[in-house]
Amino acid sequence: MDMTPVEVGRAFIDAVEAKDAEAAVALCTDDVEILLPGADVPVRGKDGVRQMIRLAPELVQTFRSEEQTGNEARVTTLTRAPGIFANYTTWVFGTADGRIGHLRFELRAAN
Repeated sequence: MDMTPVEVGRAFIDAVEAKDAEAAVALCTDDVEILLPGADVPVRGKDGVRQMIRLAPELVQTFRSEEQTGNEARVTTLTRAPGIFANYTTWVFGTADGRIGHLRFELRAAN
């Protein structure tokens, strides 16, 4: 896989929005860890990613900004779950060899 960390991050966000678990999993390491907002324990492994996507509400992502430092990518989106919430989400991806090993989120109110 010959993608920059930002490209991998954007592809992952697109897969989440499309609810395409297999596309998201293909971008991750086998031992990926995702710390979801409000969770104390990360989702682990490719099966954890599949479950996260299955359980996620329908999300609409609008890209706002992206930056890359070494193997870390920070991609900020306006995230909307129609009728439920809207916020600015910064997806912080830690990558290795073109795959996501760690993901955490920073949230900020949109209003």
